[in-house]
Amino acid sequence: MSKIVERISGISVLLLGLVSVVLVVLMYVGGNADSIMVGEDALTVPKFTDSLLYWSYFLLVLTIGITILLTIVGFVKSLIENPATAIKTLIPLVLFAVVFLVSWFLGSADKISIIGYEGTENQGFWAKFSDMLIFSIYALFIALGLTIVGSGVYKKIK
Repeated sequence: MSKIVERISGISVLLLGLVSVVLVVLMYVGGNADSIMVGEDALTVPKFTDSLLYWSYFLLVLTIGITILLTIVGFVKSLIENPATAIKTLIPLVLFAVVFLVSWFLGSADKISIIGYEGTENQGFWAKFSDMLIFSIYALFIALGLTIVGSGVYKKIK
């Protein structure tokens, strides 16, 4: 059974990677759509920009969904086998929630100035959400760096 799961997951990863590579190549060599006039300058937009963006959204939602599903399955299994250990596994989830919550409150709902864009999705909730993602990435990169340095120091001391 594990060989079948291994094959299916391997094929899935290769297929998702192949579609990603094809879309990126199409974005760069697939030509341009209509130009957007910004003042006196004309900005060209690749034809496959929308396709690549929708594919990125799909991959993001798929990754988040699988992560949440596997986390819940692992937590339930751990809760059945050893409840004390299961409660300890909630600590990283709580820390991630704190990082996202703090990042949300650091974000600004002010309108973001984007050349050639005249919609309303660059202010309010979406501006705050974008800031949250950026601040969260900063915090997680800092945490990653501290973890790498800390584990090196811990190995030297131990």
